[in-house]
Amino acid sequence: MSPKSFTFKLTVPRDPQVSAIVADVAGHAVVYAELDAAIGADFVARVTAAVAPAIKTPGQPLQIVVTGDDTTVTFAFDAESVSAKRSA
Repeated sequence: MSPKSFTFKLTVPRDPQVSAIVADVAGHAVVYAELDAAIGADFVARVTAAVAPAIKTPGQPLQIVVTGDDTTVTFAFDAESVSAKRSA
């Protein structure tokens, strides 16, 4: 595992109270992947907005998979994903 090659998984309950945890995880991915500050801030905002409806939907816990490679960091959950390129 390295900043340019990683995968980590997280399971959180579908509860709006965990939205801060999800945003925090996205923030940690930005720091770990060494993304540019502006790209990282945009990524966290897009992840937070995209995951909000899924967290509010009752059901099984939300499975989150965060991956990074040489070009992209991706935050995937349910059938959705949000990606950020490493450079603009």
